[in-house]
This record gives sequence, structure tokens and C-alpha cells, in this order.
Amino acid sequence: MDYKKLDLPNTNYPNKEQLEAFETAFNAFLETNPQENENHQNDAFNDLLKSVFKYKVKPTKKIDSTILNENNEVEVIIEFKALKNPNEFIKKGDLNVKAFHESLLYYLTERKEGNNNLKHLILATIKELYIIDANEFEVFNKDKEIKNAFKDCHDRKGNDPRTKAFYDACQKRLNELDHSLKYHHIPLKKENLALIYQALSPNFLLKIPKYSDANTLNKDFYEELLYILGLEEQNDKGKILIKPSRTQNSLSDALKKKYKNLDDEEVMALLIAWNNRILFLRLLESLLISFEHFEHFNKEKESFLTTDNFKDFNALNTLFFEVLAKKNSERLSEIKEDKILEKIPYLNSSLFDKTPLELKGYEIKLLDNKKLEIYKNSVLKKDNPKQEPLPLLKYLFAFLRLYDFTTTPKDIKDNQNNSESRLINPSVLGLVFEKLNGYKEGSFYTPSFITSYMCKESITPIVLDKFNQTYKIECDNLKELKNYLKNSYKEDKRKEYLQLLLTLRICDPAVGSGHFLVSALNEMVWVAYKLGLIASLYRYELKLENDEIIIHTPENKVFKYTIPHSENDPHHHIQKELFELKKDIIENCLFGVDINPNSCEITKLRLWIELLKYSYYIFEKGKNTNALETLPNIDINIKCANSLIFNFPLNSKLTIGQTLEFSKNLKAEIKEYKNSVMLYKEGLGEKTKILQNIAKLKSLITNYFIEQHQAKRHLKESLKAFISEYGDEVFDLNTAFGMEMLKIARHNNYRFTPTLENMKPSPIGVEANRLLIKIRECYEILENLRNSKALEWRFEFPEVLDDEGDFLGFDCIIGNPPYIRQEQIKDLKPLLEKQYHNFYNSTADIYTYFFALALNLLKEKGFSAFITSNKYARAKYGAKLREWLLKKTTIASYMELNALKVFESAAVDTSIMSFIKQTPPKESDFKYYKPTPNDKDDLKSTPSLLMKQNALSTESFIFANATLLDLRDKIESVGTPLKDWDIQIYRGILTGANEAFIIPTEKRDEILKNCDDLQKDEKGMSERERTIELIKPILRGKDIKRYSYEWAGEWVINTHNGYTSAFKSKIPPIDIAKYPATKVHLDAHWDTIATRCDQGDTPYHLRNCAYLEDFEKEKIVYGEIVQEPRFYLDNGECELGYFYAEATSFILTGEHLRYLLGMLHSKLITFAFKTFYAGGGLGESGYRYKKAFIERLPIPQITEKNQELADKITDGTKQILALKEKDPKANTQRLEKEIDALVYRLYHLTDEEIKIIENGQ
Repeated sequence: MDYKKLDLPNTNYPNKEQLEAFETAFNAFLETNPQENENHQNDAFNDLLKSVFKYKVKPTKKIDSTILNENNEVEVIIEFKALKNPNEFIKKGDLNVKAFHESLLYYLTERKEGNNNLKHLILATIKELYIIDANEFEVFNKDKEIKNAFKDCHDRKGNDPRTKAFYDACQKRLNELDHSLKYHHIPLKKENLALIYQALSPNFLLKIPKYSDANTLNKDFYEELLYILGLEEQNDKGKILIKPSRTQNSLSDALKKKYKNLDDEEVMALLIAWNNRILFLRLLESLLISFEHFEHFNKEKESFLTTDNFKDFNALNTLFFEVLAKKNSERLSEIKEDKILEKIPYLNSSLFDKTPLELKGYEIKLLDNKKLEIYKNSVLKKDNPKQEPLPLLKYLFAFLRLYDFTTTPKDIKDNQNNSESRLINPSVLGLVFEKLNGYKEGSFYTPSFITSYMCKESITPIVLDKFNQTYKIECDNLKELKNYLKNSYKEDKRKEYLQLLLTLRICDPAVGSGHFLVSALNEMVWVAYKLGLIASLYRYELKLENDEIIIHTPENKVFKYTIPHSENDPHHHIQKELFELKKDIIENCLFGVDINPNSCEITKLRLWIELLKYSYYIFEKGKNTNALETLPNIDINIKCANSLIFNFPLNSKLTIGQTLEFSKNLKAEIKEYKNSVMLYKEGLGEKTKILQNIAKLKSLITNYFIEQHQAKRHLKESLKAFISEYGDEVFDLNTAFGMEMLKIARHNNYRFTPTLENMKPSPIGVEANRLLIKIRECYEILENLRNSKALEWRFEFPEVLDDEGDFLGFDCIIGNPPYIRQEQIKDLKPLLEKQYHNFYNSTADIYTYFFALALNLLKEKGFSAFITSNKYARAKYGAKLREWLLKKTTIASYMELNALKVFESAAVDTSIMSFIKQTPPKESDFKYYKPTPNDKDDLKSTPSLLMKQNALSTESFIFANATLLDLRDKIESVGTPLKDWDIQIYRGILTGANEAFIIPTEKRDEILKNCDDLQKDEKGMSERERTIELIKPILRGKDIKRYSYEWAGEWVINTHNGYTSAFKSKIPPIDIAKYPATKVHLDAHWDTIATRCDQGDTPYHLRNCAYLEDFEKEKIVYGEIVQEPRFYLDNGECELGYFYAEATSFILTGEHLRYLLGMLHSKLITFAFKTFYAGGGLGESGYRYKKAFIERLPIPQITEKNQELADKITDGTKQILALKEKDPKANTQRLEKEIDALVYRLYHLTDEEIKIIENGQ
């Protein structure tokens, strides 16, 4: 066994008051006499825990001390050692010592006694702490040798020789185990005060969650910002939408009162544009203050976003368009003379270009600035609970002022700032932007720990591949590559290496708020640093923490840029080099596409913010001009379009079959296209003119493709044939179609040539009209291409074109594709089918097509990583994707994220698939990860399983080791899939309106009471008797337990729509007129039943159900979504008769039901289902017993050979059913264990195979 030291996660920082209180108590602890005995020192440590954190600290049994929860259960085990016993404590990171063995004994004792609440173990002296997550000890709880030694020790009740024997066994076994145990080590010194506080706080030690990292939304900030903007969250059928609120004098209210003709979408567009600018300005203000830009003002006046400077919205409008949108030289004289405005730098951000709505006159400058009531939970009320209403703009500025926009997590850790709850860094802003954007269906903000991990895993291999290919080397990691490169730094090849790094092309085709591109940017900066390519950082240390770049000086202080007095200031060099590097990476390497225009604007904003943080002062002739370096026009790399749909194939070549002159002209145009895009980014020239030139060049390139399109070829062939037979008089010069046809005919010299047989063109007939239809169809295809708004990947990004205009492809495609179910993309399906005809599946969710897109867009050996739903790994609709992944890619890794709640709002389990675009070699391995919540802070270090790609099959991706796969093969060789049995599986009744059709007993009694019991029908039945037959008892999924049920007194009104009986006779639909009392009840729900999708011939009828009679048979009923197998045999013998099943459950009818009931509850079948056949779990431990999954279960059919075992299983099941009938809570574990043992024999399992299943439960 080896031991791995981990840093503490960057959370739980104390504020100033907490730290001061802790320091007092900690100083008292440090006065403990090192010569005192162990008990005295342990008491001093316990006092520290009790006084500061109010823990319940007590000794229990033989444990030195423990932290107990409110139920007196042990949550933390503490093993304390005196300094005078050095041999019993950890030395140099070797944990295989007596203190560790003792804590292990306590852990196993607690676990044996059923304690599942253990959080951490602390091994301590008065000099240091070792803290280990309790989950790390679970490996010992499963180890056979340690368990045996513990059993001997435990049964002897602490007999000293036996305890020593346990310690000896532990010491030997720990040396043998192939496992890496993680721990935290904290020296108990004054300089570690904040770190010690963090380690001992309940947030870390007891795992009590607390708002902390950069990817958690600051709800106070978000909710109050929404209020001021005049927006609110609305729940629309489970989808959270952002809509204008009715808050008087909010920003949306002021906007709607001024411009009464705006619709909600236009209001949102303006609010988002203004909000983006204002938040960007607040960030700019924070950065300028941190740069000491306004150093000649006193501290109170450093802020420029105040109503002293901008008293109303007209003044704010001036700031937008007369200050930030204009270079200093172009500003009005009154602005140049204003002591605040003249200090605000020009940044060249299209954020301050007028939006289309503003160009139409809908501007912020005309809005009223009336007083707005202070939000009920306002941050302003923290210091002044009686805060009076404020004018809207003053309220907004005051609100923003109370949040800190520049503090980093590092500042808090170093106790430089204590405003954690008021910290708004760019990552938090990204989440705010994304939510304000409204959850466009299926879009979810990806947290930093995911984006950072995915970018690191993706960028490192493409960097290595790029350098290995270019320099014909074989470096396996960045350290090896740096060693190769550093030998030639002196030859000034550093620039050459950096230029090579900048040839990487990374794209997110569903860019959202731009989080992946921000992480990719920071990761590339880190890679450049690791390779020694940032000259100014020689002797400095650069780290990535929480998706932020943190730089440490040689004196181990955090790097901070302030306004420099000399151009030779080392910090100025660093700031300038990082700005230029980030600018080059954003311009050359990062690309994004999103269908939502607001998302695109947010992405641009996020990237500008990343650059803004490293903006530097410009020097001229050695003097600081006090002007900041301007931001480039990076917006051209972010496109708004449906990234999945495009017209021109990526592999099409423009030069095939063309003249040398054509190739020469094309080359010149491609060069001009690339050059124009570069000029636009650098801001070299008039923006509008450059954009017009780019549009003209793209139009020219489009025409080249149209000329080569098969529709053009078919049009010319058909037109030539038509004119040579029928002439060209049919084409009217006054129509666009006619003019285009005559133009093509003249250019290609198509004409009717008279002959002796045909002196005149033939008359227009059937054949002529057929040709005309074909010509017009081709013309319309070409016109649609010409006018298409689709994103043409083939030439949209000149950075991925070579000099001939051929598409080279991206090095990396990364992202979080949208989560939209196939039912919601009906309009898109025909386009998807046409675009991805070899891949299309009508039931596939939209995210699957992004894998196909990635394969198209990547260059050979390019790398892709997507976080998506994990359903494609086993679902039917994922079959084609599985086939493509296995045949066309080399899988690099697969990470199952079921145990991590990655997306707070998404009810979907996710996984990360990473692959390389290359045909897999015969023996290709990949890493399979399954992180737990404890791995969240360091996903890279999650233990992995090395799997062979050829062990996966297109039928289903089973991620398991070779032993498990052999076990699966054995189970399948013995069993027969249930789909091949003589059984039927059907879903329960879907009413479409449960509130109307599923009723409690009280409502049934009320309906029956209102029924006529006197008049009889033709069958001699009264309305009451008919209604008793109509209303059936029903079980929902959650009512079904293991071998039993808990009926909730629910009934279904079975107004069926008619069906064919088992004897082939037609049973007519229920005649609602014969059930007046029932009709009255249903009429009370008319709006619901009349508008539902699932209904029969009338709103009173249930949808067609061909298997209705099966509910009146003996059957197995089971819930679809469960934590454990729960099947019940409904034999109709209860007083209510047979149960019907509701849509959250299924029924299974057919042969050998009691045998199947025992099998389905058995450990073997449960293990097989969860491991091999379930289409991915639901969260940490839930599973979905879908029909398609159950049908794949291999269960042995009853034969002469296995009859005896099958009968015993059936008998055992009958005994359990009998006990459960008497008492649904009867303990049947003994009988269930006997059935488990019989099932193992049925499949001929060995002891080792049984152990795998038993441990896997």
C-alpha cells in the first residue's frame, strides 16, 4: 500500500471574526506542555474542538476521543499520541504504524455495530494532524485477511495478545495491499491558522455542505439582481423560465412604461444587453481599483459607478456610447475634461456597440429613475434593516457596491479578505448570466470542477501529439516535453514553440455561457507555463485553483498588478505577457457556436472578462500613458447558429477538376479571407468595412461550392437537354428563375439547333414538363443554399482551412451538449435525418448527434470530450452511437458521474466520454472512472479500471473488469433472456389525468353513494352495481414492496375504450351515459380530461389498451424506478380481487410466476441487472426496471435437469408469500438467503464468483 497526501479543498475559509476567536483558543492549545502525558494532551485538543466548534467530544469504549452527532453516534474517530511515544506515530508519510492500526480497529468495531455515519478519522499529536476520509477505510472492511484478524480480536473482547495479533496482521497486510490511501497532513503551527480552522470545521470534518466554490450560484446576489432588473423565475411545466415581473419601478417596468410596444422577448434582449454592460463595468471598476488606477483620489472616491457621477440613465447611456465605445482621441472635449470620465479607459469591446433594438431607438437613456422598494431580503438591509426605497439606478449601484468582484478564493485563504458571501468572481457571474439567459430547454451550466478536468484531460494529449508529430519525438507527458524543449530555449526557439502551441484549435459546438472555453483558456496558459514558454514567470509559480489563475512570487506572495511607474517593472512584464498570451489563445485557438444569441453574447463577455483581468498599461517613450491595452475583437470566433445542421460536406475539395487559374484565384481569396479575419480581430481598420469584406469573401466561397454541388450538375444536364429539344422561349426574363436559366444557357452555349427532321423546337408536352420540374427543383435547392442561414463549418472558421481552402478540422471538440428529449425536437428530425443519414435514430435524444458532429469536425487523431446523459451506453437509441464509438474512435476514458450531482436542476445521470478520432488498434485500453463525492475536488486522482475497448459491445456498454465480464458470459450461457420466455410484460394504465381517473376510497364511496341502486339495465344490474365493477383497486409503483404491497386505498375509474377479448370478441367502449354519478365526477375535471393527450374516443375514455384483461389475471406487479428489486405476485385472492397497475409500474404474466418471483428478488439476478442490463443507474443507487432491460435478463428455463432446484426456489417463494400475506413486514431474510444459495447452484457458480456478487450487493 502507498500513501498519497492531498491538499485540502479550497472551501470553508473563516472570516476575520472566526479566525480571531480561533486564534485565541489555538494559542491556549499551543501552551500545552509537550512533556505531559497522552491524556492531558488529548484533553487540550478536545477543549479546542469543543470551545470553537461546539462539538460533542467524548471518549467511547477504548477510543481516545470521538465527535458524536445529536443521536450519540460516532462521526469522527480521534487517535491521539503523546510526543514521548514517537515510534507509535507516523513518520515521513508512512502511515503503517500503531496509531493507524488502533484507529482501524475502532473503525471496524463501529462498522460491525452498524455505524454508517463515520466521516473522518484523525491521527494527532500536539504538533500535527493526519486526517483521513472514513471512505478510505472501507477497503479494509472488505479485505478478507484484515476481516479475519478483526473477527479473532473482536470475539476475544480485547484480550491484549489478540489485539496485538490484530496490529501485527494489519502491519503485514498493509505492506501487501495494492492500494493508494489518501490523507491530509496539517502541521499545528500559527502560520497555518486558517488551514487548521478549515480542516477542523464542520463543513470539512463532518461534511456539512456550505456555499463556497466558484461554480456555486450566490443566490442572494442572483435573486436581488433579478428583482432590480424586474425579472422573475417562472415554472413552466417543470422548465424554469425567466420572464419580466410586475415589480413597480424595476428596470423592466421602466422599460415597458417607456416603450409600450415591446414584447417580452425584446424586453429580455434589452435587459440582458444592459445587465451585461453594467456587470462588466462593475468588474472593470474593481480591477481599476485593484490596479490603483485612481490612486490620487481618496479611498471613498475610488468607485466611479455612483450616482454622483451618473445621476440618471441618460448619463449611463453616455458612459456606454460616448466613453467606452470611443477611443480617447475620439471622445468629446467635455468628456476629456471630466476628472472621472477621462480616467475610464477605452477597451474596444463590441459589448458597447448598439444592439439592433438600440439602433431602432429603444435606448436606456430615456428611462425614468423612480424609487424602487428595497427587496425583502436585500443585502442593503443587513446593515440598515429600515432602508428606505431608493431611485432605481442608485439602488443598483449600491447593491453592486456591496459585492466584491475581484477577491479570489486565494485572498480569503490567505486571510486578505473575509467577504466570502459577497464574493462575485467571473465564474459566479457566468452562472448568473446563464440563468438570466433563461434555461433554454436542455441547457445547464457546467460547474468548474467538470470543465477544468475535461479541459486538462483533452488539451494535454493534443499538445503532446502536436509537438511529437512536429519534432519527431515521443514524449509521454508535459514534464518529458519540457525537458526536451528547455535544451533549446537559449537558441530563442521559445517563440517557435509558443507559435506551435497556438496552432491548436479547440471548439465547443454548444457553447452556452462559455465556461468550457474559459477553462480551456486557463488550461492552455497553464500548459504554456509548464513547458517554460512564459519567460516572465521564471522563478514564479503559476497554479490553477477553482478555474482561476493564481501566481506566486518568489517570496511566496500572491501576484498583484498595480499601475507601474516603470516599463521594466517585473509585474508589468508578467501582466503584459499573460495578456498577450491569453489574447493569442482566444484569437487563434478557441471557437464556439450556440443556437441562442444571448448565450453567444455571454460567452464573448466571459472571454473579454478573462482578458480584462490581465489588461496592462501602455507606455510611450518610456512614460506610462495611463491608458489600458485595448481588447481585441474576439467576437468573430463565437457564432450564433444551429451547429448540428450544415449544407456543404466537410471533405469536399474545391480544386478537383478545376483549371490552374481557378486554383490560383481561390488561393488568393482564401488568403484574403484569413487576412481580413485577422485584421478584424486586431482592430486594424474600420470594423464595418472589414466585416463587409469578410461577408463578400464568404459569399464568393459559397458560390464556388454551389458550382460544384450535384444539384448544379443535374440542373445543367437537364437544362441542356431541355433547350436542345424545346428551345429557351419558355424562360421569362422578368422572373429570377427565367433570367438565371438564360444566363446559364448563354454562358454554356446551350441552344436549339435545327435539323432536317426538326426545323423548330418540339412543342411542350409531358416529357418537357417533367424536365422543367427537375430544372426548377435543382434551381430551388441551389437558391436555398445561396440564401441559407446555416453555419457552414466547411469555411466558417478560416483558422481550420489550409491554403487551398480545404477543411483541416479541429484538434479538440469539447462541451456539454443540450439535454433535449427526442419528443421535443420533432421539427428538427427531418433535418437531422438528412444530415446524419448513416447515424440517425428517430428515438435518439439530441445530444447523441453532437458525437457524430464531433467526428465530422475533428482532424485525424483529434480529441473529443463530452459530458452528456449516460443513457446512450445501454439504451436502444444509443446502438448506432456505440457502433461508431467502437469502430471509428479510440476511447481514451469514460467517467460515470452517477454518484455526483453535477447539475442541480437536471434529473439526469451523466457521464464523460473522451475519445480520439482514429480507428482503434486491435488491443486498445481505456480508463473507466467511477468517482464518489469525495473525489469531486480531484477528479484526476479518482481510482480507475483499465478496460479493453474490444470488451465493449454495440449491444450495450458494460464497464467492468475481465472477471466480471467472464461472470456475465457464464450467467448468459446458463440462462435464457426473458424475451424468449412465454411471458408478456406490459406497462400499467396511463390515464393522462390521474387527478380525475385515480381516486381515493372516500371519493369512490361518494360516487357509489350518488349512484341509482333501483333501476336495472338489460343485464339486471343497477348503476351502483355497474360502478362497483367499473372502479378497480390500483397499485402504484411506490405501493409495491418485496414480495408484498402496501395499498394506498387508490382506485382507477376504468372507462376503457373497448378492446378485443381473449376469445376474439369485440368488447365495446364504456357507455358513460350508464354511469351518471361517475360522469358528474369526471365533469368536475373537464378542463383536464378534455385537453389531455392520452385519451380514447371521448375525454371520458381511457386510451386504447389491448391487454386490459391481463389485469384480471395472476401476474407479477413491479415498480419501474426503485432502489432495490420489489416484485409482488397478485393472485387475486385478496378481498379486493385483482389489482390494476398504474403507469409507474409494470405487470408480467405467463408461466412459472412464483419461480420467476424468487429469481427476480435473488442477489444474483439483482447484481446482474444492475451491473450488465440496467440502462445506467438513477443517481447513486436507484435503478429503472424498464421492459427492454428486464427482457434481457438471462434466467434458466425449467428443464428435467434443473427441475429439483427450480421446485425448491418455487417452494421458498411460496413460503415467503405466505408469511408476507399474514404480515407484510415479516422477516423473510433466512428464506431469501436459501433462495440465493439455490440460484447460485442453478448457475453453477464457484465460491469466488459468489463472493463477487455478495460483495457487489
